[in-house]
Amino acid sequence: MEQKPFLPVLLSRQNWVVSISLLLVVVLSGIYTFLGIGMKMSALDMTRMSGIFSMPDVGTGMNMDGKMGMSMPSEHMSASGNVPKDIGQDQKMMQMDDQSGMEMQSSWSFSATILMFLMWWLMMIAMMVPSPAPTLLLFHSLKKLGSEAQRALPQTYLFLLGYLVAWAFFSVAACLMQAKLEANSLASPMMMQSTSTYLSGALLVMAGIYQFTTFKNVCLDKCRSPAEFLAENNKKGEFGALIMGVRHGAFCLGCCWALMALLFVGGVMNLYWIVGIALYVAIEKLLPQLSWLDKVLGVSLIGTGILLIV
Repeated sequence: MEQKPFLPVLLSRQNWVVSISLLLVVVLSGIYTFLGIGMKMSALDMTRMSGIFSMPDVGTGMNMDGKMGMSMPSEHMSASGNVPKDIGQDQKMMQMDDQSGMEMQSSWSFSATILMFLMWWLMMIAMMVPSPAPTLLLFHSLKKLGSEAQRALPQTYLFLLGYLVAWAFFSVAACLMQAKLEANSLASPMMMQSTSTYLSGALLVMAGIYQFTTFKNVCLDKCRSPAEFLAENNKKGEFGALIMGVRHGAFCLGCCWALMALLFVGGVMNLYWIVGIALYVAIEKLLPQLSWLDKVLGVSLIGTGILLIV
């Protein structure tokens, strides 16, 4: 029996091709994030330093008079005001962290900004690409059944590209926010994490309240209903596929932007928070029968934020 050429056989199983492509995109983006390419530290190093959650304003941060400085408990001070050697060693390490932070804060050059954007964008890709997989696969299957069957695969990739473009806009906004927070001493340049309990608390409360908003629920319904979204936004051609991807990405962004902002609370490259948020987003979109989790998370975030502030 004559064996068929590999490429036609492979392309006859295009759903597998799309699935493997998505997996590769997630894995490669995840590796880039994990290694922290272009950053001062890898995501693993930052996670080891910060843990699951480290309180802001511990060691460095705002003093009561509003000035940046080192807090030192009074019980560690001698009568002469000298710092014991064991505490002095800790202070030295923290001063080194501050120097590294000042160096990074002043290094928002064009190339550093591009690297920071890539870090944010590829991290978003690794976190967000799994959740639209059902929509992409359904889009591809429908295209194969229609008049554009021969263009189904490239149009599916253009749909994916459009989805990623939407998250590229978010990544630009996140970079601008990070630069603004660092410039106002509200975020650590080295750890890429909020240094203010008030900011962290406000972000948690904001994300919690957003869970109950109509806009969040409208966007979430679009993400949970691939068939409805594709029927309402169907467009032909390559450009149409790209626009559909952008629109779907915009709805996903409407669902998740507040949750992504919580990365400033736990640390932008903290793997605990990256994995935790990514898993919740996937559950939220792919398992609508667990919609009660939306409200539970909302209440939990609001409560935690209030505890931080007060």
